[in-house]
Amino acid sequence: MLKLNKKGFTLVELLVVLVIIGILAAVATPLYLQHTKRAKVSEAIATMGLIRQALRDYKVNHNSFFDVTQKADDGNIQLPLPTGIADAATGKPDPEPSGVDVNAGVTQYFSNSSFFVDAGGTGGLGDKDGASGLFKTPDAVDFIISAKGDNSDACDSATDDNCAIHNTDVAGYQVEMDNSGRIFACYGTCSTAANWSAY
Repeated sequence: MLKLNKKGFTLVELLVVLVIIGILAAVATPLYLQHTKRAKVSEAIATMGLIRQALRDYKVNHNSFFDVTQKADDGNIQLPLPTGIADAATGKPDPEPSGVDVNAGVTQYFSNSSFFVDAGGTGGLGDKDGASGLFKTPDAVDFIISAKGDNSDACDSATDDNCAIHNTDVAGYQVEMDNSGRIFACYGTCSTAANWSAY
């Protein structure tokens, strides 16, 4: 008579596998979420790089940086470069508002209206350390470019050309960059420096 030996998994073996899967999930999930946040912010950083270069080019020709005001009707970074600085102490461009002649177009997360620049005038930024509070040691260099996800305009129609398709995905996100390329980002409640981190 032939005897069949049926063998399956024991309860202990199944529990060990479940514990291993649980540990992997606990480690991988926060890493994945952080990676997706950084990926969304990378779109803003790419546009900030263009803004930084436009400000540098303007400085070569006019010996000054200038402020780009926050949130005009259609955004303001795409407006033409100013012809000069109306008030050197405040860095106000002439004419105002002016932009940096950068148009992000239709984006995924950060529309044109998300971006603005604080140049601090010819006296420099001094004690200005941005919304993050992290541009202290050393001080911010020349200007601070900021991107606010809350200011990003939604694409309301097929004819919109300065909007973001998934602007609500970056609500609460803020990013800052100075001329040296230091970048700080926040993904949510950004009222304290503890919620910001270097990118």
